[in-house]
Amino acid sequence: MDGHLVANLAEGVLKKSVTDFLDETSVYCGVDIFLLGPKLTPLAGGLNGDVDLLRDQRWRVAIYGDYLSSEHAKTRVLIHIDQLVCLSSFSLLLRRGTAYADPDC
Repeated sequence: MDGHLVANLAEGVLKKSVTDFLDETSVYCGVDIFLLGPKLTPLAGGLNGDVDLLRDQRWRVAIYGDYLSSEHAKTRVLIHIDQLVCLSSFSLLLRRGTAYADPDC
């Protein structure tokens, strides 16, 4: 998922609504949930040992627990991400001046 959906990137803090949701889901499902920032991936090594790094812009979620609890938590997190993305695209449509609402959201 994109960083602007889960964090205020200018201030470097996670959104309270996101942390509250992850905390509630973690307690409800009995799992540990971690929100992981973007990965740094090495592109190529230079002759003098320098390595160029590519920053993946996607954030990741890691869920640990027994199988059924983890699957339940994963489903809840995926639904929440879908709601965040739909809300994000809906606000983009509103900013463009269209009154279109996606029926799937």
